[in-house]
Amino acid sequence: MIAVASLGDYRGNVVKALKRRLGDKLTIYAGGPAYSESIRLLDYEQAGVRRLRNYYLKGDVLLQQLPWSALLCAESLILDLNPRVPHVWLITGVRRLLGRRTMLWGHAWPHAGPGARSDRLRGLLRRLASGLVAYTETQAQALRDTLPGRPIQAAPNALYPAHDMRFELTQQRFRILYVGRIVAEKKADLLIEAFVRVADRMSGVVLTIVGDGPERAALMERAQASAVADRIEFPGYISEHERLRPIYAETIVSVSPGYVGLSVTQSLSFGVPMLISRDERHSPEIEAVRPDFNAEFFETNDADALGAGLLRFVEHAHVWRHRGPAIVEDCAARYSVERMAEGLALALTGEQ
Repeated sequence: MIAVASLGDYRGNVVKALKRRLGDKLTIYAGGPAYSESIRLLDYEQAGVRRLRNYYLKGDVLLQQLPWSALLCAESLILDLNPRVPHVWLITGVRRLLGRRTMLWGHAWPHAGPGARSDRLRGLLRRLASGLVAYTETQAQALRDTLPGRPIQAAPNALYPAHDMRFELTQQRFRILYVGRIVAEKKADLLIEAFVRVADRMSGVVLTIVGDGPERAALMERAQASAVADRIEFPGYISEHERLRPIYAETIVSVSPGYVGLSVTQSLSFGVPMLISRDERHSPEIEAVRPDFNAEFFETNDADALGAGLLRFVEHAHVWRHRGPAIVEDCAARYSVERMAEGLALALTGEQ
């Protein structure tokens, strides 16, 4: 059984893979709304996920309406590794007394890192659980070193099955691309500023911003007021793989002007390199990055440095294009849905 705060629509392929692997033995509960309005939830009914009602208190403390009996009695259970969810403490503690397997899935440490003061609380929760499921292999190994003898699995965050990852041999690549939530911390405004500064040196190149969020309207106004308004596109929110494929097939480089998340593995799965802000509190997916192979960095919050990076990618577009198949192969080996589902399934079954 899995019971988590919420499942974004990007988890659809993982849910399918888990259900194929475990069949009727698996029950999944997930809540809504998500902690952020900019996160679009999976269609729970269509995906066969049982919906829970979420309530948020000050400080992002989550309360859920729960099937207590089912959660306490389940033979094996995965919950969120999140100390701000009171029922995780209660259920994990009670199940420990009952001798039942409870695995916690999430960030191994707070965003500030393993040395943060807030990690003391998370550390208590880690030790209370039977075992843990980490977002990356590196985090999983660090947890094994910290908690020897505990079952620790890695379930690297993934979006697509390996067979859906491929590089399109498109002759014309003319896009600089941003895909993600349009929120302040993602800094899409910095990307627009950088693009405007160097657009006259990139003939025929357009900036495409795919996504939605509270900052979208303001960014559209800013783009419209620029001298290159006809070269900045806002196609809206797109999550379907087959709708994204032709966009990535025309893309020279994708950009993470703020902290990087799942967008990096998405980009690499299409063989498109990424230009990334250097000094951010990146999500664990930053481990997918191999500088000078599938990505480059620019100085954080520096529009000129970002613009210079864009120019380098455009100038060397042919080099990155030839590297596309190798980028896909590397991503498929490390960040496929099958690999993620395997880690979660092994956490539930206790197999090694």
